[in-house]
Amino acid sequence: MKIHLDHDWQGNMASPRKILGEKTKLHFFFFLSFIWIFTGLVGHEPWRPHESASISQILEIFQHNQFIHPSNASNSIPFYPPLYAFFGAAFAKLFSPFLEIHDGARIANAMWVSITMISLGLLTRELYGTGFGRTAGLLFIASVGLILNIHTLSPEVAALAGFSLSLYSFSLYFRRPFRASVILGVGLSIVFLSIGIVPTLSVVLTSFLLGCFTFWMNKRYFIFLSISYLIFSCIIGLWLFLFYQSDADLFLAWISQPHFNSDPNFWYNLQGLSWFTWPAFPLAIWIACRNYRSLLAQKRTLLPIIFILTYFLIISFSIREDQINWMPFILPFCLLAVGSIDLLKRSYASALNWFGILVFGFISFLIWLGWFAMQTGFPAKIYERMFFLSAEAAADFRIIHFLAALFLTAFWLINAANNKITNRSSITNWAIGITMIWTTLIMLWGPFIDNRKSHKTIYLELKPILSQSSSCLYAHNISTSHIDLVHYYTKVKPTNPANQEKICRLALISLSNGNEIPAEYKNWKEIWTGKRTKDKFYYILLSK
Repeated sequence: MKIHLDHDWQGNMASPRKILGEKTKLHFFFFLSFIWIFTGLVGHEPWRPHESASISQILEIFQHNQFIHPSNASNSIPFYPPLYAFFGAAFAKLFSPFLEIHDGARIANAMWVSITMISLGLLTRELYGTGFGRTAGLLFIASVGLILNIHTLSPEVAALAGFSLSLYSFSLYFRRPFRASVILGVGLSIVFLSIGIVPTLSVVLTSFLLGCFTFWMNKRYFIFLSISYLIFSCIIGLWLFLFYQSDADLFLAWISQPHFNSDPNFWYNLQGLSWFTWPAFPLAIWIACRNYRSLLAQKRTLLPIIFILTYFLIISFSIREDQINWMPFILPFCLLAVGSIDLLKRSYASALNWFGILVFGFISFLIWLGWFAMQTGFPAKIYERMFFLSAEAAADFRIIHFLAALFLTAFWLINAANNKITNRSSITNWAIGITMIWTTLIMLWGPFIDNRKSHKTIYLELKPILSQSSSCLYAHNISTSHIDLVHYYTKVKPTNPANQEKICRLALISLSNGNEIPAEYKNWKEIWTGKRTKDKFYYILLSK
C-alpha cells in the first residue's frame, strides 16, 4: 500500500512510484539478458586453460566424425561425455560460413544459458507466484562468478541448464507430475552427458531426500521419480551402449576413472561460495537467519537448501577442484534470495545498491583509464604496464567498440544517479552494473587480453611444417592445455613420448631459458623454434 503524507514535502516517507510499466520492465530484462549473454561469445581465440580441452574435443568431432566418445588431444580417455562438444560442433558447423570454429561453438552457450534462465524463472514462479521470475533472472545475471564462466567453452555451461531443469521439475511436480517427470529425466540426462556421474549424484540424492519431507512424501512422488529415472536410464543407456559397442576397452577405462577424493575440500568450497554467488549469497543468508524456524516448513526454502547441502557434499569429495564447479550453487541461492528482496529494510537495500555503485564505478574507471593510456600513452606508467601485460598489443581505435562501451557506461551512470531506490531496483542496478563492466571490458580491453592469451600465431607457424610430414608428433614438457591448442591450430594430435605404441620422428619440446634439450633428443635435428611475446619459455621442433 502506498503512503503519501501531506507534510512530507521531501517524500522521505512515501513509497516510490513506479516509473516503468511491467511490459517495459520485461522488455528491458530481455534486452539486458541479450547483451549479457552474447557479449564476449565471439571475437577472440580460445583461451587456455578454460577452453583448450573443449575446443580440442570439438575438433575431434569435425576431423573424425566421432560423436560417441570424442576426446581432447591431451587425454586418450574422454574426460567429459560428448553432449556439450556435440552441440558446440553443430553450432560451429551452422555458423561456419561466418565464424571460426571456436566462435561458432561458443554460440551454443547462448542456447544453454537461455534454457537455464527460462527454467529458473519458471521455477521461481512455481514457488513464489507471478512477478518473481524476472527478479530471479536479474539475480542470476548479477552473480559475480558467472560472468566469465558462461562465456567460455565449458561443458559446465550445459550442465547448468540440466540442473536448472531438474530443480524446476521438483516444483512443477505439484501441478503437472507427468510433465515434471519428463523434465527431470531430461535434466538429469543433460547433467550426466555434459559432465559425468559425480554432479548427477547431487540431483539424485536431492530427489531421495525430498521424499523424506511432507510435501513430497506420497505415492505420487514415487511414481514421479520412477518415470523420471526410466527416462533418464533410456537416454544415457543408449549412449553407454553405443560407447561400449564402439570401443569396449575405452569404455572400461572410462568407467574405471577415479571420481572421489578421500580428503574432502570443504573449506575451499565454502570460501568460494561467499564471493562466487554474490549478491544472492548475503540475501540468502539473511532470509535463512530471519526465518530459520520455518525453513523446512516451506517448499520455496526447503528445495534450495536440500540441493545446496547435497551438492556441497558431493563436490567436496570430488577429485576435481575447480571454481567452475560452483556454478550450480547460483541457482538455489538466487531462489532463496528472491524471497528476501521485498522483506529487506530500505536501508539494507540502499547499502547493497551503493556498494555496487562504488565497486562498479571503481572498476569502470580503471578500465577506461587503461584504455585511454593505451590510446594516448598517458599516464606513462599505466601505459607501460598495460603494454607489458598485453604482450605489446597494438592499440587500434575501434569506433563501434568505443561507442558500445560508452553507451553502456553512460546508461549505468544515469541509472545510478536515480535516487528513488527500491528493494528490487537495487538488484536491477547490480545486474546492469555487472553487464556494463563485462561489456566495457570486452569492448575496450578485449583485443589486449586476446593478444596476451592467444596462441594462434605461434601454433600456426607450426602447421605448414607438420603438414609436410606423415609422422606423428611427440609433445615433451608441454602442459595439457597447450597440447589441446596445438591440436586445434595444427590439426595434429601430439603424442605422449611414453606411448610405446607410436614411434614418431617429430618432437615438440618446451624449454625455459637456460635449459638444455633432453638427452633422448640430443641427436635430433632442430627444424623450427618459436616463442610468444613475454612468455618465459620457448618451443623447439625437432626431427629425427
